[in-house]
Amino acid sequence: PKYRAIVMVHGCYWHRHLGCKLAYTPKSRRDFWQKKFSRNIKRDAEVYLTLKNAGWRVVTIWECALRNNDLRDEGLKYLANWIRSDQRKGEYPPTT
Repeated sequence: PKYRAIVMVHGCYWHRHLGCKLAYTPKSRRDFWQKKFSRNIKRDAEVYLTLKNAGWRVVTIWECALRNNDLRDEGLKYLANWIRSDQRKGEYPPTT
């Protein structure tokens, strides 16, 4: 609360981290999965706007950054710097 910051940790698969190998789409029931993923993305955007409108800053840390040791260390540095900054929105690693 001191920094008015929210840290969201998103699974790359469920929240569709663009350009990430973990965000694959299953080969069976593709229509079902596309609808499911689209709803997740829409809900994420709605949650972000709700938090933003309530005066919170939001950063998203992606699952792949937590799985990869090199990215994990850089991600922790990014997160610490972001929290102390005045940036309204952040993401690590950035979507490609």
